[in-house]
Amino acid sequence: MKRVVSAKEAMTTKVLVSGPKTTVARAAKMMASRGVGSIVIVKGKTPVGILTERDVLMKVVSEDLKASKVLVVKVMSTPVMTITPDTDVSEVAKTMSKNRIRRLPVVSGGKLVGIITASDVTAISPELIEALSRPEEISKEEVEESVCESCGEVTADLYEVNGTWVCENCRDTAGE
Repeated sequence: MKRVVSAKEAMTTKVLVSGPKTTVARAAKMMASRGVGSIVIVKGKTPVGILTERDVLMKVVSEDLKASKVLVVKVMSTPVMTITPDTDVSEVAKTMSKNRIRRLPVVSGGKLVGIITASDVTAISPELIEALSRPEEISKEEVEESVCESCGEVTADLYEVNGTWVCENCRDTAGE
């Protein structure tokens, strides 16, 4: 009989949080000092959003906004998707994959009690790695352009060579 592993067993209970009126610059400094990729935005103890590295990049940096002037409430991902401590990690993995997210706040009785990441899921249940990264579900049209990790060329076609994503030219020369 397969043992069911709950989110409670895999989650982190020390969650980085801030209020909605925190600036993006302050939130980013907090994230950097803790070495984490997200901060849960709360009102009281209830999560109202989450600010991720991606939010900062896509909504602040790419728009050339001044992070010290932008409040997290303006750029956070909301509504925030949450789970309960009793949620099976296989369901957590499915939810993350389906919604293309890597972090889920864990809520009990409306209050934040933890956070679970894709890394937490795979650490406790390595067999769920496949559920978290379904390459067959990502169509080529979804990625318009990307950057070669070898030469820096911007291209629509990248190839994985020894764990590195490279353009066609670098792929051809990788074997030399």
